[in-house]
Amino acid sequence: MDLATIAAQGGHQNVVNTRLARKQAAYERYMGALKDTAFSRDPKVVSSVKAANAAMREKFLAPGSVHVDSALATVSIQYANEDYIGLELMPAVQVPKLSDVYFIYDKRNRLAYPDDYMGARSSANELTESRSQGNYSCRPYAYKNYIDALTLANQDAPLNEMVDLVASVVEAIAFRRELRIATALTTSGNYASGNTAAISAGSRWDTAGGGNPIKDIQAGIAALWNGRGPSRKVGFCDLDTWNVLARHPAILDLFKYNGSSPGLATPTMLASWFDLDELLVAKARKDTANEAQTASYSRIWGNCFGILRVASTASLRNAAFGYTMQFGQVQTDEWFDQSVGTKGGYYARVSTHEDHKIVANDTGYLITTPIN
Repeated sequence: MDLATIAAQGGHQNVVNTRLARKQAAYERYMGALKDTAFSRDPKVVSSVKAANAAMREKFLAPGSVHVDSALATVSIQYANEDYIGLELMPAVQVPKLSDVYFIYDKRNRLAYPDDYMGARSSANELTESRSQGNYSCRPYAYKNYIDALTLANQDAPLNEMVDLVASVVEAIAFRRELRIATALTTSGNYASGNTAAISAGSRWDTAGGGNPIKDIQAGIAALWNGRGPSRKVGFCDLDTWNVLARHPAILDLFKYNGSSPGLATPTMLASWFDLDELLVAKARKDTANEAQTASYSRIWGNCFGILRVASTASLRNAAFGYTMQFGQVQTDEWFDQSVGTKGGYYARVSTHEDHKIVANDTGYLITTPIN
């Protein structure tokens, strides 16, 4: 190796050493400054250190940065109406035609007869009987619903839109039926003359005096026409009226001295005291506001108390307040329509043909405005 090469290598080493010395000096200055800063009591320095530490903490992984929200597979919320009572008061009867007639026996034929005494050579008095006809006409009712196939493919658990497709329509049909029956059974004009009573303001069951619900209900039961056919005597009222009866002093006095103290009365208790087979309390609600307005909920059945003779089964020569004449069973149809949307979709339709027919209006009794 010649002298020129050795000299060049020595010069390069000096440059390297110089750079290392500079880096070491810079590091020592940095560490010194960091130490001075860490132990400084200068408010500005302390504030700057806190801000820098906060900025560093924000860069750490937080729980929200490693999770994307998704639907719970075990929890969802859906409101359901309370039990409907309409068909328990006007039971469904299958009829062979959409419209037809039925026979009505004259009421007086079984409640008055001529003298049955016979002389030695007299002839027995002859009975006279008559028949009239009533008629029904079933009306069509239906709803349909739709779900897009693309929506089905994109749904997450726990959603099952195919199940809800049919369930929502079935519920809608039942809801509208309840409205129709409630209207029929809470309209005074649908009862025989003398088989309704409007409680005056001063005698209502929730007034200071408490009225006289026992007398009012007994009067209704006494006015009811009964018979021997297969039937049940059923009372019904709305929830607000029932809540008043359940705590009414006159009602509570009925079991006050028998050694038991159950607190509030129950529907079963009241039914047994008044010789009813059952007392139904209507609790279902409806939204009375238009679709674009704020919801306004109220009970489907208005304030009332009624008693009906309800047929246990459709039969001949029997008197019951009314039936739901039903042509065929409630029908559910589902079909796929390829022409809708980009991938088609499913339709569901539920339909029925019904007539809520009052056939013997003197076998029911309605008390209106029992409470304020």
